[in-house]
Amino acid sequence: MKEDALTGMTAAGGSPQDAPAPRLPTEICGRIIDHVAAGLDIAYLLDGNPHLLALRSCALVCRDWYYHTWYHLRQRVHLRDRDNVRSLSRTLRDRPRLRDVVQQVIISGRASRQQSMVQHLGLFTAMLAGKLLALQTITIKDAEWTVGSMRMEGFGYLATFNLVRHLEIINVTVPSIAHLAHLISALPGLSFLRLLVVNCSLQKHPASLVSLPLNSANLDSIDVRWVAPAIEEFLVRIIQEASRVRCLEFGVASEVNIVSMGSRSQTLLDAGAASVEDLQLWISPNLSASGSTVDAAVERHYNLSRHESLWRLEINLYHPFGLSWISHIISRITSKHLMAMSVMFCIRADHAADDVDRVLTMMEEDNILVQLDDTLQTECFANIAPGGVCLGFDHDGWLSYQKLFGEGTSFRERCNQWDELMIRKLVGCNGRGILTYVVQGLYESR
Repeated sequence: MKEDALTGMTAAGGSPQDAPAPRLPTEICGRIIDHVAAGLDIAYLLDGNPHLLALRSCALVCRDWYYHTWYHLRQRVHLRDRDNVRSLSRTLRDRPRLRDVVQQVIISGRASRQQSMVQHLGLFTAMLAGKLLALQTITIKDAEWTVGSMRMEGFGYLATFNLVRHLEIINVTVPSIAHLAHLISALPGLSFLRLLVVNCSLQKHPASLVSLPLNSANLDSIDVRWVAPAIEEFLVRIIQEASRVRCLEFGVASEVNIVSMGSRSQTLLDAGAASVEDLQLWISPNLSASGSTVDAAVERHYNLSRHESLWRLEINLYHPFGLSWISHIISRITSKHLMAMSVMFCIRADHAADDVDRVLTMMEEDNILVQLDDTLQTECFANIAPGGVCLGFDHDGWLSYQKLFGEGTSFRERCNQWDELMIRKLVGCNGRGILTYVVQGLYESR
């Protein structure tokens, strides 16, 4: 009887193996995708970002998942030519919901990391003015911005992007300081300005004669690294005369001899001495310089003795990691408000293991950590918060440990060596509970 019943059930419904796989309701699938997208920060949408990779995988599951993922993947839009601008304009017309999705627009030339003409800059402002209601960041990169790239009325169109808070100009040659000032002034809500590797092609008049942007007083964060002298001079005026900059990132080009160069870097730092609370320095040190030479260079270019409001300091050192710079910079700090300080060694993707080994060897052989520990026990650093002193490694990208260091436990072994070295050399900091050590920009493949 049981056999007949089983036979009848099999005949009617087929074998259990032939039964269709259960499907999740569409609403549940949507929530899964939304949960994955919640971890996506468009400020770090690099190719190896695990959140981005997961979202792209979701888009390949099926048609329903693709359409739900489509909007999340368009929080950042990259426009490389006029056709891209026109295509985005048509898509916004056909899919109005996208107007409330796009948060960042990147305008660049066709070739990555190579400057080329951006004739579509003016077309972007004219065609998309008032159509990107959630836009927060405008990035111009890998571009040669000529006088004809955007007419004066184009700056007026930019005012419609009233939610834009961030302006990034990366690897760009601007026509003049006046054009740069117009661009900044055209964004009424701007509070963060980033200029990385920016040059100026035409500068007929001194930067001191260029009118300051109307919204200079709104700028509270400036990131300026490796820019033309005229641009540095212009930023000094913004910080001194009209701005209340609280966060400042500053870097000097590695090809510049920091010992013999003028004191532009110190001038810019001094401009924000009264207001800057969060300071990040990006340094490509000259390893061959002697201790006395480094001390003189720091006194002239990175002297923080006037920064009495400073509460956080981050020093980023590029290869070849001149460790002596650390103590010379920190020993000049006078702020009694300092609560956090970090030193990050920026390792190179193609020399990761060598770079970490180099720092470990230098730290072991040099007395720099003991000197740093002694300095941090003085009264000036009495208010540092628990875990407020951080030393570690950073890498500009999202790469697994295996890709950087190869298979096996070599990376973990190096981390253990680093931890042991910090505990042994920074006795005072460790005893106070203010020491921590990290590795940023990396994730572990599972």
